[in-house]
Amino acid sequence: MTNELRHSIVVLTYAREDILAQTLARLADHLVGRDDYELIVVDNNPDRHDRQTLLNRFHQAHVLWDGANKGVVARNLGLAAARGRHIVLLDDDVFIETPDFLDILGARFDADPRLAAVTVSKYVRGDTRRRVDLVPHTDKSVDLTRPFETFRFVGGCVGFRAQALQQTGGFLPDFFYGLEEIELSYRLIDAGWKILYEPAVVCEELEHPAGRRPKRLVQADRLTNKLIISFLHMPAPHVWINFLAFPPYAFFFAKGEMDVFRALRQFATWLRKPGRARRKPIRAQTQDYIRACGGSLWR
Repeated sequence: MTNELRHSIVVLTYAREDILAQTLARLADHLVGRDDYELIVVDNNPDRHDRQTLLNRFHQAHVLWDGANKGVVARNLGLAAARGRHIVLLDDDVFIETPDFLDILGARFDADPRLAAVTVSKYVRGDTRRRVDLVPHTDKSVDLTRPFETFRFVGGCVGFRAQALQQTGGFLPDFFYGLEEIELSYRLIDAGWKILYEPAVVCEELEHPAGRRPKRLVQADRLTNKLIISFLHMPAPHVWINFLAFPPYAFFFAKGEMDVFRALRQFATWLRKPGRARRKPIRAQTQDYIRACGGSLWR
């Protein structure tokens, strides 16, 4: 990545052509008159689509496609191509509601040179309850009306400092889908970077069913990935606490829609996989940072 632009916006898309068109149309409305950004659409579809009419309204825009669905790690294609000092990752079914979101994110990065990521306020269309999975903290009662330093970000729409991603790398190829944000968060804060929650930027997520697997399988994948994250980054004894406590905890919050035994089998398969990521527990300073943010290591 070279820093020739101030902002790069990277949109990952798969099997949601109509929704992608809406997402890009709303995004273009926010960017009218700006020339300090580029748009990169990472196309995970096996078949190429002509999207030129969707891109015409943007200052600079192009599509990356190689004919395969790589899952969430395909975002790395966009990160590698991005030229901006700041990178905004946006999912294809997330509508940004804040017109000056780039200015807000940019000001946050300018104010703190150790800030790696800004996670934003997000809600799911139709939900009337507090979604604990959208809270970027282990304390799910944290006040979401004010900014706060934290130790993880929530996907869908998140801003990054390109320098921090260059130092720590992008998303692990070990994950096809689920909780990849938490794993990258650990690497960012373990390298001495910070993460900030900023409620001034608001997004609506559709959680559109197109391109999604059945919920029971998705939840099993998420549990598998949580076990992988614990193995990779948790120090003892927290790694063992996670292995014992998190499966029933996750099963409860999934309301039983989770194949726990499938998740355990997948984790065992990953452990035997050649070339997988290696265990590197977070440093004592990183543990102190999490605790200073009011966070818990076991979750």
